[in-house]
Amino acid sequence: MPKAASSSLISATELSSVVSRYMSEKDARRVYDAFLLAAEAHDGVVRKSGEFYIFHPLDVAYTLAEMRMDADTVCAALLHDVIEDTELTKQDISKSFGPVVADLVDGVTKLAGGEFTSRQEANAASFQKMMAAMTQDFRVVLIKLADRLHNVRTLGVRKPESRRRIARETLDIHVPLARRMGMNAMRKKLQIIAFENLYPWRAEILKKAMALYYEEHVEVHQQIIQALSQSLSGENITAQVFRWDKNLFNLYNKIKTNIKNGYGRKQIEQHVEALQVRILVDSTKDCYQALGVVHQLFHPRMDSFKDFIATPKGYGLQALQTTLMTPQKQLVRVQIQSLEMYQIAQYGITAHWRYPNLLSSERSHQYLDNWLKQVEEIQQLESSPTEFMEDMKADLFLNEIYLSTPKGEPKVFPKDATPVDFAYAIHTEVGNQCVGATIDGEPCRLDAHLPNGATIEILTEADATPQPSWLNFVITAKARSSIRNWIKKRKKHEFISLGKQLLAKALKSYGLETDEIPLENMLPTLKIVGVKDENALFASIGRGSQSAKLIARRLMGSDSFPQETEDNEPVLLIKGTEGLVVELQSCCHPIPGDDIVAEFDEIKGLKVHRSSCPTLLKKHDFEKEVQRIAWVDKPISSEQFVAPLLVQVRNRVGVLSHITDLLEEMSVNIEEINITGDRDVKDMYFLLQ
Repeated sequence: MPKAASSSLISATELSSVVSRYMSEKDARRVYDAFLLAAEAHDGVVRKSGEFYIFHPLDVAYTLAEMRMDADTVCAALLHDVIEDTELTKQDISKSFGPVVADLVDGVTKLAGGEFTSRQEANAASFQKMMAAMTQDFRVVLIKLADRLHNVRTLGVRKPESRRRIARETLDIHVPLARRMGMNAMRKKLQIIAFENLYPWRAEILKKAMALYYEEHVEVHQQIIQALSQSLSGENITAQVFRWDKNLFNLYNKIKTNIKNGYGRKQIEQHVEALQVRILVDSTKDCYQALGVVHQLFHPRMDSFKDFIATPKGYGLQALQTTLMTPQKQLVRVQIQSLEMYQIAQYGITAHWRYPNLLSSERSHQYLDNWLKQVEEIQQLESSPTEFMEDMKADLFLNEIYLSTPKGEPKVFPKDATPVDFAYAIHTEVGNQCVGATIDGEPCRLDAHLPNGATIEILTEADATPQPSWLNFVITAKARSSIRNWIKKRKKHEFISLGKQLLAKALKSYGLETDEIPLENMLPTLKIVGVKDENALFASIGRGSQSAKLIARRLMGSDSFPQETEDNEPVLLIKGTEGLVVELQSCCHPIPGDDIVAEFDEIKGLKVHRSSCPTLLKKHDFEKEVQRIAWVDKPISSEQFVAPLLVQVRNRVGVLSHITDLLEEMSVNIEEINITGDRDVKDMYFLLQ
């Protein structure tokens, strides 16, 4: 038998009591009907904690009702697991509660694990589905956050490995999602509970250490708060001044970073650990006046002041922040906000439901709308669920810097963003055609980290294209997904082109061109190979999945290969490192004039080697795996190739300088130098352009 409901479990009566305070009688009845349907659907089902399952959706709905969310959201919260865990369908929910509730429930529902090869793959696909639903209705994420909050609160019944996995997932996905929504109260709850489950001993030690610290310094802290209150009151500023409890997870990360950097400490000390104080006033004007008062009262620390009222953070936070030092050497970190700013900072996108009279909550909606548009753009690109999830995780962990366009338009970016990230944020085509950038008018590298407060100008050229190497340094989801999508499309086009060339070469043995293939032979061939059209056939040949010789044979309806010797067989010609599907290999560095062959690679295309390459000769089935190719008679003169050069010299002072001077006179660029040998003779291995 399941355990009886404890006092911590939310009942239907408690939920009804909350919703009846702000909903109409009709909406409150809808919520109760949703409870009845959920209770019936989950009847007899028990959670691992031993409690009846219905208490879980009740708790999720109660969390959202406390935020004063609308009836559709609360109904969807009560029903959020029925599609996944019961016989009820989306159509059933739509019929009883309307399409909005049905879409919200479907957006939260995970994809079936049986369709995937691993838990990670299923989670990534479900995350992508949820984010797609969020772009249509952001309330999907609110339900998911409330769902996760109750799940982490009840992790105690799970095995340690499961607790750690769910806690880590919460910190990686749900905490930054709450932050993106501006819901800092929710973010902090999730963070602390996840931390306590991920590192229970460390959390307990920190909790006891902070309790002891507050106990030992309670009088000093009260004196500071009282002094601040009296000073503000003396200037006729109405203010609430109170201590803000530290976030244990953030404190843990701070200590861990300090230890890593060599200045960690074993105890929390007054002169190192700041007292956090919140000051809430009536208006924006009062915020700045309060700042002047606290700076007159206690000495401000240099470079500690931040004005997030004039320039709000990316998720909508507005506040003045400063750090003070008292005569008793107590650090005091002060955050000053109007009451309205505080309410929005705590509840973010949900603030206007909880506080309907808020005037500036539109800012949170604007930031969210901008981000949702970006997510929607990324959704439209061709990326796997795993790639999408990794891109979004990188994008969610924001540590903001503030930049400007040459016209003065402000932009918020993650710390360590590059000019390429900036370019793609302006427009995808600006990113694709980016060739350079300036920081405050000075030219910079495309992989440079942009400094806070700088003005960035992007230089473009109409015929420029993205470089695959950009993926090594860009950090925003928009840039990463756009570059990856361009490469995929370009590679697809180039694989088709390569496949056409290979098939044309094979058909020449029959004396035909590709446009002379009989249609009655093409359709059966497509069916046998299992591809939908000619381009898909060409691409499969280009990737090496299909043999050009066998396809040519099928297309000709021939039962035997043409009677041509290998010496007379047409050879595929290449110009150099053309496009993305011809790659010159670094094991032998082929250059025009060398005898060359190529391996097929489904991802990279043709991997070109010198025919005498020792690495290639060691491989099995050499004759079956390689493709005969050759250089065109006149390679592109502007193309640069990397070539190896071994120079054996007597070990004398200045010999390396002499060689490099000679190469400079010949305008030859040195890519790499490696020197080995004994005392008398040195082998100098150069890679030259």
